[in-house]
Amino acid sequence: MITMKQTLYDGSRKMTVNTRYDECLYLAPRPVSDQPDVKITGKDLYMHIATSQNKSVTYYLHLWSTSRTVKEKILPLSPSMADRFLKTKGLICNLFPKNDPVANLYAWGYGIAEEF
Repeated sequence: MITMKQTLYDGSRKMTVNTRYDECLYLAPRPVSDQPDVKITGKDLYMHIATSQNKSVTYYLHLWSTSRTVKEKILPLSPSMADRFLKTKGLICNLFPKNDPVANLYAWGYGIAEEF
């Protein structure tokens, strides 16, 4: 697993995110190739919980590549964008506000929740 540590700024607030210690919500597949010229890229979604009293949550993407010429990046995300990212992968996370699993089942055309 690739580890990345970076300092992010949110206005006057400074936080250090670290993929080794933050909660991983989505880990992109890392296929192994026998050919050294094959370069693989991916996006992992993490959740950083601040150690301060307010316990604020920050979501971020870790953009990585197996190519040594491509620099890794950390991109902060809003909760709605993190939720949208997970939904594009077919995943639903109840950490996000306004995310009701039963309502999602109804929206997808399923009948009653007891069917599951």
